[in-house]
Amino acid sequence: MSGGTRESNYSTPDVLIIGGGLAGLSAAVELTSAGHSVLLVEQKPRLGGRVYSYVHPETGDEVDNGQHLLMGCYTETLAYLKRISALEKITIQKNLSITFRKRSTGTAHLTALPFPAPFNVLFGLLRLNTLSLLDRVLLLRVGLDLLIKDPDANEYLHSVTVEQWLDGLHQSERSKKYLWDIIAIGALNDSTDKISAALFAKVLKSAFFGKRRNSSLAFPRSGLSSTLVDPAGGYVRNNGGTILLSTTVENIVNGHRAIESVRLSSGVTVRPGAVISAVPYFDIPKVFGNGEEVGIHHTDQFVSSPIVTLHLWFDRHFMHENFAALLDSPLHWIFNKSKLYGHGEDGLLYLSIVISGADEMVERSKETLTADARAELSKYYPGAAEARIVHSVIIKEKRATFSPSVGIEKIRPPFATRYTNVFLAGDWTDTKLPATIEGAILSGRKCAALVRDTLKQHHLNGEFR
Repeated sequence: MSGGTRESNYSTPDVLIIGGGLAGLSAAVELTSAGHSVLLVEQKPRLGGRVYSYVHPETGDEVDNGQHLLMGCYTETLAYLKRISALEKITIQKNLSITFRKRSTGTAHLTALPFPAPFNVLFGLLRLNTLSLLDRVLLLRVGLDLLIKDPDANEYLHSVTVEQWLDGLHQSERSKKYLWDIIAIGALNDSTDKISAALFAKVLKSAFFGKRRNSSLAFPRSGLSSTLVDPAGGYVRNNGGTILLSTTVENIVNGHRAIESVRLSSGVTVRPGAVISAVPYFDIPKVFGNGEEVGIHHTDQFVSSPIVTLHLWFDRHFMHENFAALLDSPLHWIFNKSKLYGHGEDGLLYLSIVISGADEMVERSKETLTADARAELSKYYPGAAEARIVHSVIIKEKRATFSPSVGIEKIRPPFATRYTNVFLAGDWTDTKLPATIEGAILSGRKCAALVRDTLKQHHLNGEFR
């Protein structure tokens, strides 16, 4: 038990939140800040769900289960970090800057200029020397299409893949390979012949239009748990909420279109005013069975997409930038954790290497992945061949995200359910965003707003317990 609250105080909370990932934490932060009594239960012995870190015993470094990029357009995430007093734990670029590494031929840079959006990124793209002059000019077609189309409502964007959309805008194979594919696979975690163009367009429009800062990348200066998770748990407890870890839902008693009580694995029966389910789609059956009675459909139609992250510590420093995208490589992004964590070049070089949409990699052995990564790095960094790997950790998240394929928007559930006091949160719900931290936090806040309206109405009607 966490939170120090006795059973008599948490058996009748205003809100029961099932799931302690970012969606559940976001909802709990919002509701406790508004003065509601909240009980959050999490089946694992830790909070964070698919966003967590732990301390590597040999080095003392915080190891994330996977690298998560934040962006300046992540308004929900930035507001959440500010609320839990963790905004200072991230660094936001002043202007977008991405290094692209080319085999044996050095680097290329996409650097936004200090102009108003979208011209800051536009002029940066026009200077990108990995593309021909014609390719760079044709990028304007994508910008114009983003300007005139609403990704949330445009039927064409919802009916085609990213690859089909880009082909229709006359983007060359080189443009797709050396720019759009890198961004799309990194942002949506699957191949561009599967990804919904609507979701990719949503990401691009959010990043490149609006405020100049929207396109900037943001990096945690410490592990994901100490940045996004632990401060939120502390905030919830400090505001009167209760968090129970290693606790599951064993039985739900349904009334007439509402949940009346929930029995937990601790033996406690909870009678909440409202319930927020913040578990991933693959865990819905554990809570609601087939979900049909509550009105949750199609969870069996979601397909998971894996991410493999290689954490490697080298005995010498051969990478000097904060992060880089590799061109023509099965390794997609490399993050220099030594620099991002502020260690500089003292001690070991700690790299976090991300492979998104990793269906072909996820079954490979740790030894094979490590050897292949070292050989691949040697093609991009002259000093890598002489560097020795001192420590390695391979993390395979087989269900890292849902695959954002064409048609997925039709089956993503709304936040409200058939039951008047049951709500759904999670990055897989109808956030209009891909499976991101921003989507998870947005869903939690949206559910919290619905719960507040529901509880207010119950009080007005004299129905509240």
